[in-house]
Amino acid sequence: MQQFARILTDKGAVPVILKGTAHLDLRPVVSDISPDTIEGGALIDVDISRLSPVGGDFTYLAPINGMRQIAATGFNYKKHIEEFKMKPPKEPEVFLKAITSLTGPFDPISRGGDNSVKLDWETELAIVLGRETRNVSTAEAAGHIFGYVCINDISDRATQVDEEGQQHLVRAKSRPTYSPVGPYLATGIDGMKLDVWTKLNGRFEQQGNTSDMLFSVNEMVAYFSSHMTLLPGDIIATGTPPGVGFGKNRFMAVGDVLECGITDLGAQRHDIQS
Repeated sequence: MQQFARILTDKGAVPVILKGTAHLDLRPVVSDISPDTIEGGALIDVDISRLSPVGGDFTYLAPINGMRQIAATGFNYKKHIEEFKMKPPKEPEVFLKAITSLTGPFDPISRGGDNSVKLDWETELAIVLGRETRNVSTAEAAGHIFGYVCINDISDRATQVDEEGQQHLVRAKSRPTYSPVGPYLATGIDGMKLDVWTKLNGRFEQQGNTSDMLFSVNEMVAYFSSHMTLLPGDIIATGTPPGVGFGKNRFMAVGDVLECGITDLGAQRHDIQS
């Protein structure tokens, strides 16, 4: 396993690779963690022997600079489907979130909108594509996956469903700060054996495992690639475990603290703001 991140120091953004608790400066290898460097192969089996730790204070940035597409699906965990008493879908749902909703793993989340906003959490494993991907089979999909990141698919449930019961996923999920990603981008891990969790104000709201997915990560890549061209550095958010606020009629308010994380991908923390 390799864990990558991008950090902001007093001298600017620095790509790093983790070794224990140390953050090793990747700039002798790549200028940044970007679609180009992911596709180019320089981040595969990085030799860390000539890399030096980054000292001083820093904050985490989103782990990929210049990401172009955030694709996503819903109702992909069997227990999440059960909690809403739904029939399992026969194929994955496909939608996109605006790239302008992207934010870092410790940035505040803005509710946006007006007082009617019903702000909800959805911690999800996101697949990171390693190369251009179009019409690949499930068997071929693994060769197109570079790694994984954690994303929280923040949603406004008040605008997600209209008065006639129609879903409007893009508008409900695309406001600024509604897609916090990071802190780590991990490669060489099994995406189907990872714990996923969410806390609100210190209380667990979601606790699941990616083994509960209805459609596997490989199946998701293959299916999405049959409907769109996926580019290096793009991500596919793969759905969330049970325990979202919508099912409890409990939503986030200004002053709340949202935390979430996934095995090997680190933990996020966000203050909820107006």
